[in-house]
Amino acid sequence: AVAGMHELKKSLEEEVLGPMRDPELYREYGVKPPNGMLLFGPPGCGKTFIARRLAEELGFHFIEVLPSSVASTYIHGTQEKIAAVFKEARRKAPSLIFFDEIDAMVPRREGLSSEHVAGEVNELLAQTNNAGEQRILVVAATNRPERVDPALLRTGRIDRVIYLPPPDVFGRTEMLKMLLLDRRLADDIDFVELAQLSEGYVSSDMSFLVNEAARAAMKEREPIGAAHFKLALRSHKPSISREQVRSYERFRDQRTFGAG
Repeated sequence: AVAGMHELKKSLEEEVLGPMRDPELYREYGVKPPNGMLLFGPPGCGKTFIARRLAEELGFHFIEVLPSSVASTYIHGTQEKIAAVFKEARRKAPSLIFFDEIDAMVPRREGLSSEHVAGEVNELLAQTNNAGEQRILVVAATNRPERVDPALLRTGRIDRVIYLPPPDVFGRTEMLKMLLLDRRLADDIDFVELAQLSEGYVSSDMSFLVNEAARAAMKEREPIGAAHFKLALRSHKPSISREQVRSYERFRDQRTFGAG
């Protein structure tokens, strides 16, 4: 159900799904699945969608946590809610806990003036520590990876940091085929050509473009054609700038090469 992203799917297949499907092989070599993963990249690249599909593929109990769902006006209230999330995950294990906008829940503690917030960060770090031994896979997502406390990204907590870039031309081609499936199409639809024209558009942009093209065709009571899609492209620019993409690439390179 995930278009493109072949490297990501290969990595998840080998590092997460593999140990679940063939535990004896991995046990023989002493290879353990990751304790947790951070998915980072521009908004609209499918981080939440991937986490949900991964839980389905694994057959794990799925818990989605947003900053608003653990927020509390009471002292230690957020810490108690975080502890309750992990308690449920242990009770219903194997579980996948998905923390969306993790930068809001585990911000860098340097410079934090609030002991209250620092306590919440410490609670999530403590609960995440070696969660895999309790059959809990932690998956976090962020659009602002530089704001996440580095302590979360060490081994034994978040073992894998994975960049989800805007889809390449092959990913966009697959995405268009999936999005246009079972729709009334004109004979002039060339998926590769339309994918090439949509350079820089993220997954949510592609879905929007297809919907706009379909809307225009519906008004004319005609099949969805290349002209409808090109009209949508002219009317709606990518939601992510090239400079924003470069900032994510710099963070990825720093993680890869240990620079900065």
